[in-house]
Amino acid sequence: MIAFGAGYLLSNAAVLYMAAAPGSTESLVYLAGAIALAMFEAGFLAWIFLRRRRLRNLWREAAALTRAEKFEQARLPLLDILAFNEYRMRPQPVLFALGACDEGLGRHRQALVFYRRCGEFEPAQRAIGMLQLERGLPEAAAEAMRKVVARHPDDVIAVVVLAIALTRGGHMEAAARVIKRALELRPKSEMLRQNLSRVESGQEPALTIDRKAK
Repeated sequence: MIAFGAGYLLSNAAVLYMAAAPGSTESLVYLAGAIALAMFEAGFLAWIFLRRRRLRNLWREAAALTRAEKFEQARLPLLDILAFNEYRMRPQPVLFALGACDEGLGRHRQALVFYRRCGEFEPAQRAIGMLQLERGLPEAAAEAMRKVVARHPDDVIAVVVLAIALTRGGHMEAAARVIKRALELRPKSEMLRQNLSRVESGQEPALTIDRKAK
């Protein structure tokens, strides 16, 4: 792209240089202007390239620190990412990552603040559902997971988490209905089949499969 733009400007400069009297002040001005524009374009594109590389490196750093459970350190590159215009306009991925760091640090309320600021960002809705279950708030967990299941009714894990939330909230019949609807879409799902049996027998669903029951 840089070569094309620079070549285009310099070829125009050559045409203008030949159209004007070669060696005249006018032709030299045309040539100098074209060279300056080509240099500007090359510098601008180089700046974009370096900026994107910096952004990728920040994400890699944050991911590595998160995997190492160095959540406090991971927040620093994430906050740097928020300074980029791309994420000022669409900050949900960064806010979600910051929420995950706070959750890892045990700051559940602050994590929920970040997750809720993500709006309908699906990973955040899943995180809200799981976190609210851990906090003993099944109604809030069910509200979040309903949004995920509405978009992905055949998502087995989301359906089971929703069923767990409904069961803990005392809505056993609703939990059974949710699983039955998912079974219509995923009739071969052993996890759904076993969890339907659990709910119908008055037990709580689980995110594991009993291999002996197969």
